[in-house]
Amino acid sequence: MENNWNIEQTKKLFGYAHEAAKLGKGLMWAFLKTSGESGRSVNSVRNYYYSQLKMFELVPKLAQDLGITLVTKERGQFELFKTEEICDLIEKILIGKASGVSVRATIAHLSGGDQKQALRLQNKYRSMITHHKSRVNNVMNNLAQQNIPYFNPYSKTVVTDGASQDDNYKKLTDYIASLDESEVDNFFTLMRKLFA
Repeated sequence: MENNWNIEQTKKLFGYAHEAAKLGKGLMWAFLKTSGESGRSVNSVRNYYYSQLKMFELVPKLAQDLGITLVTKERGQFELFKTEEICDLIEKILIGKASGVSVRATIAHLSGGDQKQALRLQNKYRSMITHHKSRVNNVMNNLAQQNIPYFNPYSKTVVTDGASQDDNYKKLTDYIASLDESEVDNFFTLMRKLFA
């Protein structure tokens, strides 16, 4: 199907967007309805809608002349995280994960079942792990100093008593590597006696 939109199709699309708002549905409802009727892909409909919306917002008289009512939604006030909230979030997730509770389950508990809040917390946690490693490391260091077991998201290990299992294996292999040949034999003889 050709990609050109005529005025009637544009008016219909914006009419569906207005109807979706009145019915309490998201814009995707309007995009799907238009896609089904026009044979265009949902992505194509969505892209066209937003390009036209931008134009109508810049030139409101054009929308008015075409009889198009724009859907204006009040956006909730953007709520910033406080530093203590971020540290508390990371700490609770890392402690929960160390005790076998998933990130999702911990976030569901912290959000009290509020899906918007859960998404907000999940996005903040993922952002911190990906882009703010030093702050996450600070939280892990604080937990280690308090001897609180936690999950290290970078090594994917549970850390207890300030050392992960991987850290202990590394220390052991480093120790063995530092021994000379006779000391290695003595070490393994001792280990065989201990674990016999």
